[in-house]
Amino acid sequence: MKHESAAPNWSRRSFLKASLAATALPSLPVPAMEPKAHKNLPPIPTVDDLAGARITHKLRDLYSSPTTQNEYGYVQAAKSVSGITAISLPPFACCGVPDTPWSPGPLLTCELFLNGRILISYSPGGDEVTYHWYPHRIVRETQTDGLRFTTETFMPSKRRAVAQSIRVKNVTSASRGITLGFDMRAAVTKKTTQWMVNSPGEPDNLIHWEGSRGCLIFEAQHSQAVSVQGISPKATRVDSGRMLVVEMRLGPGETKELRYVNVVDSDRQAALAEYESLQAGFVRMMQENEQAFNGLLKSAFTPGNSDFSGYLPRLETDDESLWQVYHAGFRNLLFARRASPDSKYGTTYVTLGGRVLPTLSFPWDTSLTSLSLAMLDPEALRRLVENWFVQDMHQHLATDYVTGEGVGPWYAVNDMAMVRCAQNYLRVTGDFAWLDKRIGDKTAIDHLLYHATYWKQLDKEGHGLGDYGKLENLLEVVSTYLHETAGMNAGNVSSMRFVADLLERRGDSSRASQLRAEAKELAQRINQKLYVQGKGWWKCGQPDGSFLDVRHCYDFLSVLDNMFEDLSDQQKQEMSRFFWDELHSDYWMRALSPHDVDATWNIRPDHSWLGSYSAWPPATGKGLYKIDPSARVSAWVKNLAKAGNQGPIGQAHFVETAFPLEAGAAYKCPTDAPYLNDWCCIAGGGFTDLVIDTIFGADLTLFDGVKVQSRLADFDPRARLVNLRHQGKNYVISGQGASSAS
Repeated sequence: MKHESAAPNWSRRSFLKASLAATALPSLPVPAMEPKAHKNLPPIPTVDDLAGARITHKLRDLYSSPTTQNEYGYVQAAKSVSGITAISLPPFACCGVPDTPWSPGPLLTCELFLNGRILISYSPGGDEVTYHWYPHRIVRETQTDGLRFTTETFMPSKRRAVAQSIRVKNVTSASRGITLGFDMRAAVTKKTTQWMVNSPGEPDNLIHWEGSRGCLIFEAQHSQAVSVQGISPKATRVDSGRMLVVEMRLGPGETKELRYVNVVDSDRQAALAEYESLQAGFVRMMQENEQAFNGLLKSAFTPGNSDFSGYLPRLETDDESLWQVYHAGFRNLLFARRASPDSKYGTTYVTLGGRVLPTLSFPWDTSLTSLSLAMLDPEALRRLVENWFVQDMHQHLATDYVTGEGVGPWYAVNDMAMVRCAQNYLRVTGDFAWLDKRIGDKTAIDHLLYHATYWKQLDKEGHGLGDYGKLENLLEVVSTYLHETAGMNAGNVSSMRFVADLLERRGDSSRASQLRAEAKELAQRINQKLYVQGKGWWKCGQPDGSFLDVRHCYDFLSVLDNMFEDLSDQQKQEMSRFFWDELHSDYWMRALSPHDVDATWNIRPDHSWLGSYSAWPPATGKGLYKIDPSARVSAWVKNLAKAGNQGPIGQAHFVETAFPLEAGAAYKCPTDAPYLNDWCCIAGGGFTDLVIDTIFGADLTLFDGVKVQSRLADFDPRARLVNLRHQGKNYVISGQGASSAS
């Protein structure tokens, strides 16, 4: 496996330390409007139903600026009313990170100047932006110097393009003339080798002003890539080679609109033709964009649709909190989808939805929402698993859809994660014939057996536990979470039991019995060697036979998920007490206890005491429902899902004692150093899983149909999931159990 020299061994986020030069000082966010109340809770939502809250920030604030997408990629809003950055349309990139000494990081384009001065320098007003995220667009607004600027940024469906409506209103009672400048940049490039970190960029694009069309042409010199950018009505002139200048007169209360289009392609003439077409049909394009997204939303809940290979069940409820939990996860699944013609394995789902890792799919993150993904798009999930089987995921942390190849160092969780994805694929689809499909040099069942038992090869010291390596292989943030960890080893317990069930069904009862016995013995060793008696947390075994206590949520949630039946009542009580005393916050949770001795090592909130990763709250909720009163857990869960008010659940959110609540919910972590977390993560889809298999309690068994243990009483006892797919049949799930859908 060849690696590019730029970052041969970097982890999924450590690269950010090299690419971010400065960090703003945090300030208290400007109070935001409360999120929209859903008077009607539709079973099939529209883009308006899934919109976030209006959120206002100043330039100096640390915050995560929103991202929008289409089937081919995404673009991120800058911390301004019109600037955009990190346009990732793999294998093309525009306004990525130019490959040059002292690179500034992702470039900005369409940044607005008012009367020769950058708008964000106008204070008060220009340095304060209100954002309103929708699944299909980002609306921004700012007001300064008697002018109100409103922009709508979107990516037209199935096009390598970004478009933006820019409206300027004179809010004074006097006529005035103004000059608007739009600073254009590109660093456009085409990269057909592995994408690992950030959107790439070429710093020396050639720039040509096409006066007759009113646009700039940026042309790469080292690859076949072109970016055509322009404003309509056409600019009056061009300054400094790339600043499009528009002279404008506005009467009292008058509004005028400008339209920005950026087309990326390999061919100059094709890009110009597309640019002219999009400018000429701008209004229609905006309407079609909304229609396309609403059509995609409808498909996601409709059997036999043409966009997904499956569908999610429709939630019928009058309870807003239950609706929020379910659709908080759905936003993340939708945002992760890529249906690019340049994907080596077809329609797929990427892990992060921001400017950081544009093309990568991680087994770990995918597995944490694999139940919902198996329902929504089982063929895409299966293709990912098959690719992971042959890419040697004992060497890599993810695969890149541009090349289909593995990237980065090994992640310890990969064996467990791949088995879990396969398990959910099988129990949803019932596609047991897949087990005999030859994938590389093994059948699928042989791959699963290999990954379920690979831990034995990691028992290097003969301790009877898998040694899962060092910091870069595990949580990256907790310097004591090393080697023989309870959470990773617990995954082997459930993996062996799952494969044993498959083998038993196939008539290999002897091997199945052996696996079950090994699973039971491993669970006993985990309990005996790694549990901290009387405390509720776990410790990590070291190669020299010593142990390190680690008060992290991952062991808590993984053990409850993977070996619940092996825990004593006393352990369950102690683990519950540990969570509520040390990890819980009213609106989110801490990944690491603030009492842990390693709390000073790293404050990246996905795994520190400042907050937690997107999947840990729903995964923890699943475990708590097993050991605590439902009413107590449900009260907490209702607050968790409010984080979706900021758009998709972020890669991480802060607990409210670290950062104040935003729009009544846990504050989304910014990408800026030192916090280093992206706009959203597929694993936030775990909230949808939580509703299906825990709150509704739908247990989709491998061989015994659908069983239900409802916890709806604390939400909406009359709620229903309609068209829940299980092995070729549709079911209605309610508090009374499962029944066939009519």
